[in-house]
Amino acid sequence: MTTPTALLRWIIVILSALVVQFAVVSQIRIFGVVPNILVVLALCAGLTGGPQRGAVVGWWCGFLFELPRFAHPVGLESLAYCLVAFAAAAAQQVVLQSGRLMTVAVVSVGSLLGLLLYAVEGELFGQHTLTNPSLWRILGVGALVGAATARIGIRVAGWADGAESRSVAE
Repeated sequence: MTTPTALLRWIIVILSALVVQFAVVSQIRIFGVVPNILVVLALCAGLTGGPQRGAVVGWWCGFLFELPRFAHPVGLESLAYCLVAFAAAAAQQVVLQSGRLMTVAVVSVGSLLGLLLYAVEGELFGQHTLTNPSLWRILGVGALVGAATARIGIRVAGWADGAESRSVAE
């Protein structure tokens, strides 16, 4: 159960990450690709707070990320982030051992899969995202950014969850 303090912290974290994404990260290009830190935040939320937390934070991160961008149908990134954060957290609880290196690997692979799922969804809605010649670069940069920012994301998500719900992922 989310306490009012944890809810307020998550609102602050998601809105802050959104501002950082649009104001700072959108100015950075890695191999011609703009990194995405919101999918990383969704994955870290799932790893620290469990599958339900990951799904909720993933949905809000995706939805708020999509709102100011009108080039595609709203809801695709929300669904992708929600599903990948839920799946990563569930896999960590059921199958995977928790550890720092494993957490970084899960966030890296989860970032790649979240972006790939978004591309598949986009293709279903006529966006031609799977035929994008930059798709492999986008997925590679997503995985690299996931690996590079996983530890920071876990710390931020752990702070937002509060001391009473810290996981072994930290």
